[in-house]
Amino acid sequence: MKPAKHITVCINQRANPDTLSCGMRGGLEIADALKTALAENRLEMDVRTFHCLGKCELGPNAKLSPGGEFCHGLDPTDLAPLLKKIAEFVTGSRK
Repeated sequence: MKPAKHITVCINQRANPDTLSCGMRGGLEIADALKTALAENRLEMDVRTFHCLGKCELGPNAKLSPGGEFCHGLDPTDLAPLLKKIAEFVTGSRK
């Protein structure tokens, strides 16, 4: 059975390399690293990818679902802040 909650990570690669996109700023790396980190931390959440969450200027972006917040400006080399948000979202607690 799949977890009810998931995070969607934007991996969009724009055709024009001069236009910023989540994919060019590490979207796929974030999704891959999240899968590993969630398993290591035993957090029950699926990681999904999507080709544009409509917030390219704020990216890389992800969305906690259902009903969670957008996460902007993610850093593929430092996922600790995002993992904290995910843990709070999964457990329903805010610290």
